[in-house]
Amino acid sequence: MLEKVETKVDVATISRKGVGVDVPIKMQWRNKTYQINKIGLRHPLREGRVLYHIFECSDGNLDFRLRYNTENLQWTLESITDGLPS
Repeated sequence: MLEKVETKVDVATISRKGVGVDVPIKMQWRNKTYQINKIGLRHPLREGRVLYHIFECSDGNLDFRLRYNTENLQWTLESITDGLPS
């Protein structure tokens, strides 16, 4: 089931050679830490003058859509899904 969240979250990142932007490895949401072990799609998105990096990622059980704002350097959890139909 897909749940729209749209909330600021704490994210730990790592720099990977050749990617050009830090990628998330851990996220904390609702007092729980999620270890991100797979990055799927990653793409930039520009809205006006602000550049965002969108990450589709997974901890193996849940899938997350994270948005990184390059202007204010904040991470937002946009949505979370368990992959099951609503």
